[in-house]
Formats: sequence, structure tokens, C-alpha cells
Amino acid sequence: MTKRALLIGINRYRIPGADLRGCVNDVVNMQSVLTTLYGFAKKDITTLVDYDATKKNMQAAIKALVASGKKGDVLLLHYSGHGANVPDANGDEADRRDEILCPTDLDWKAPLTDDWLRATLDKLRAGVNLTVVMDCCHSGSNTRALLPPDAKSMPRYLPNPWDIMAEESGRKLRGKVAVGMRAATAAKRKRSDIAIVEIPEVLVTGCRDTQTSADASIGGTFNGALTYHLVAALKSAKGKTTYRKLHADVLARLAKSKFDQVPQLEGSKANLDRGFLDPIV
Repeated sequence: MTKRALLIGINRYRIPGADLRGCVNDVVNMQSVLTTLYGFAKKDITTLVDYDATKKNMQAAIKALVASGKKGDVLLLHYSGHGANVPDANGDEADRRDEILCPTDLDWKAPLTDDWLRATLDKLRAGVNLTVVMDCCHSGSNTRALLPPDAKSMPRYLPNPWDIMAEESGRKLRGKVAVGMRAATAAKRKRSDIAIVEIPEVLVTGCRDTQTSADASIGGTFNGALTYHLVAALKSAKGKTTYRKLHADVLARLAKSKFDQVPQLEGSKANLDRGFLDPIV
């Protein structure tokens, strides 16, 4: 049994005004908790930060992580950076939207889409425990403004050219975000922040579709609010917790710290009741 992780954190973007502050700290904190509490060897943790986190490198690393998994292995993919959404490939005037991750070299005309991610994760071999943590925003209904670099908290959402065009024209984009990365329907997620769906991985996202994930000053340093409280919860539990219990703990910690974002948890019933990062036996 091997434990492998891919940690991606992007503070530095090649798009002017898009830089974040806490994403590299998220990578450092996650790496620390994986090695100290979960027995991950440093050689089995791949990190991509800032200008190294290009679309090409991200896709290659995600493919390699998924392909490496054999029955009994434990894998973790953690992304900390901007999320956004774009009109889908078959849409007409932005009627439909696809979620995207935002590499440092984001190209709006050729983004890293949720559809690509879904297809890649679906190739996971049976018997592999894959956990995916997305500390970013995908919502199309949050603020479009880019805040100043010294703001106490800013959303990890990158407004795209279609957003800006709509904002300047006074005409809102129509339609809802098409969520290909998740298997749960919007109706199912509305009823509960935990969704039982048949996907090979366990998925943790930083917020609801209608919210933002915060990049904030916490405890004297900049961090992703989700990752900061996720790490705190894991340390408090000394690594012994289930996905359900971890979700509840993180939700409570975020609320206590006055963050309104509500993390989402999705996966099969068997996986959600499993211990966090436990192998499938």
C-alpha cells in the first residue's frame, strides 16, 4: 500500500490583479499534516506552486496521480487557487456555464474544465481511496470585484471576460453553472451539504455554488479558510476521524470564525463513513 499526494497552490498569476496570498501556505500546511499524521513520505508528495502550476503541468500531474493508484493505495489531490466558470463548449451567449480550475497561465479560450477533471478521475482503479479537496470558488453569483492586495479576505474567484462584459453592460449572464466535476444534482446539494453519489473519489469543496471560498488572514498568516480549518480539525483529531465527522468539524470551525462559506462533501456512503485517508479494504 502506497500513499501519494498532489498539492497545488497558486498565489502568483500571469493575469494582472489576480494574485492570491494563502495558497502556497495551504500546500505547506497540507504537506505537514500528511507527513506527520498520515505517514506520507515526502518523496511521494508532488507539489506545484505559483508559476510551475501551468495547465500542462497540472494536467500531467493529475493524470499521473490517478494512473499511479493500485488497489489498496491512498491518494490525495488538493487544489488551492482561483476557480471560475465559463460558457460551455456547446453554449450560446453564455447560457450554460462550466466550472474551471485556474492555472497560473490561464487561457480563457482553452481552460482546464470540470469535464476534463471528471473524465480523468473516472479512470481511477477499483480499490483506490482518492480524496479531492478543492479550496476555490466556482460560483457565478458572487462579487466580480478584484479586491486590493491588503484586503483581510478576498474570494478565490476569478472573473472572466464574459463576467466583465455582463457587468459593464448591466445585463446579467443567464443560466446556471453546469457542474461536471460533481455527480450530485443541484437539487440534491440544496437539501444537504453532504451528498451521497456514486463517484470513485471523495470530494470536498470549499463552499456552496452560490458562495465564495475565502483567501484570508487567519492567525497572523494568509491561508485558505477551508484548508486552514481542515488542517486544524485533523490535528485536533490526531488524524483519527471519518469524512463525515471531519466535514462537521470544519463546518463548525468556519462558522465560529465568522466565515459564511459552507464546505460540501460528496461521495459514496461507504467512502464517507470511512476513516479519512484510510485504505479501502
